[in-house]
Amino acid sequence: MKKNRLSFWLGTSMGVAAFAIILFIIFSFPDIKNEVQPTAILHVTPYYPSATPSEQEQQTVSAAEQATALPGVFATDMRVQVTNTEGHGLKIHSQPAIESDTLTIASEGSQWIIIEGPTIIEGRIWWKMWSEQSGITGWAVQEYLIAATE
Repeated sequence: MKKNRLSFWLGTSMGVAAFAIILFIIFSFPDIKNEVQPTAILHVTPYYPSATPSEQEQQTVSAAEQATALPGVFATDMRVQVTNTEGHGLKIHSQPAIESDTLTIASEGSQWIIIEGPTIIEGRIWWKMWSEQSGITGWAVQEYLIAATE
C-alpha cells in the first residue's frame, strides 16, 4: 500500500508541476493583440459618372491623339514606325504567326498604318498593317513598333 500511495503522490505532483509549467509558458508571452496597428487606410472616393461621348465625338479623335494618349498602346488607323531591329528590318507576315509566309521585310524607321488587330498568338501581340509607300499589307509583332512621330 505504501508503494501505491507513493506512486499516487508522485504522479499527482508531476501532473501539478506539468500544469504549472504550461500555465507559466502561456502567461509569460506578451499580449501583442493590443499593440497591433493598422497597416492600411482605406479612402473612399465617390464616383460621379460623366456623360458618355456620342459615337461621332469618339470618332473625331485623331491618330496623333491616340499615339500620345498611352505610350506603347496601339489602335487601328494609327501610324507606327519600325524600330529596334538593329538594322535587320521587321518581317511582315501573311498571317499573324511566325511560321507564316514572309511578304516583305520592313526597313528600320519605315512607317506603316495599323488596319486591324490586335491578335495575340503564342504570347506575341500582332497587328495587321499597311504601307502607304509600297502598298503591302501584312502582319507584324508589336515588339518592334513605336508610335510614329510623323
